[in-house]
Amino acid sequence: MIRKILFRSIFCLPLVLLSVSVIAGNLYRFENEDGVKTLSRSLPPEAAQQGYDILDGNTMRLIERVPPAPTEAEIAEMKAREAEEKERQRQQAEAEKQAQMQREKQRRYDRTLLTTYPTEADLMAARDKDINYRQEQIRLLNDKLPKLQQRLEHVQQQAAKKELSGGQITKNMQKRLDAAQQEITVSRDAIAQYRAEIEELSEQYRQDLERLRQLRGSSAQR
Repeated sequence: MIRKILFRSIFCLPLVLLSVSVIAGNLYRFENEDGVKTLSRSLPPEAAQQGYDILDGNTMRLIERVPPAPTEAEIAEMKAREAEEKERQRQQAEAEKQAQMQREKQRRYDRTLLTTYPTEADLMAARDKDINYRQEQIRLLNDKLPKLQQRLEHVQQQAAKKELSGGQITKNMQKRLDAAQQEITVSRDAIAQYRAEIEELSEQYRQDLERLRQLRGSSAQR
């Protein structure tokens, strides 16, 4: 008799444990259609969209809180934020790329500067040579301008006499007038160009001299 009781107890134990396990499974807590908090072992589709809690069926401990599914507006906003972030990252990568290219360009320029001008005196000699050449060209052109102006005035006077006498300016005379005026214009433009080059060169040599001193100082410190 005792054996039968023990046998039945042992045989029923797994069924009891299985039943307890099923009973103690997870629970879902959500708001029903009336807005009332509800506990259930099954989760309706509409509740899954609205968000829910997963609880331990034995201890009622909160295991996980599942947020509501995003709305179309929220999805659109998330996509917009993702697009903005991707654009920000792209711009950052591009800026880093440009900065790297600029650093490499500066390194090449520095190497050329050190090779071209072993000393500050070499740089200043090159500067003086470039600027003096352009100043000399300006001087020559300025000396030439009065002669060009006289030539133009002479041809203009001939043309005026021709017209006063009732004649017409010949094609040859018109060519001479145009050529004289063009030569004056070209000379003045050249003077302006040389002056602009002098300003540009002066500034560039100033920057190069400053950079050369920095590089030489850095080399001396090393």
